[in-house]
Amino acid sequence: MLILRRKAGEALHIGDDIRITVISVDEGGARLAIEAPREIPVLREELLNAMDVNRDAAEEQNRPEELLKALFPGQKKPPEA
Repeated sequence: MLILRRKAGEALHIGDDIRITVISVDEGGARLAIEAPREIPVLREELLNAMDVNRDAAEEQNRPEELLKALFPGQKKPPEA
């Protein structure tokens, strides 16, 4: 991990096409401007973590066939609606 100290108005570059500029700094944190090509996703970490949680929850859900078997155990086909 690289740790840098930057003042408001200063920037850093990642590769040839990503630029991060410090817009302002106060006691609550820093405001950053990120310039990157559209094909490079830029997400806040909490959003990325939420996406992982949602993906994990979706993978844990049962398929409809498994739910029907649980609702109607011992039957080859669930009753017609």
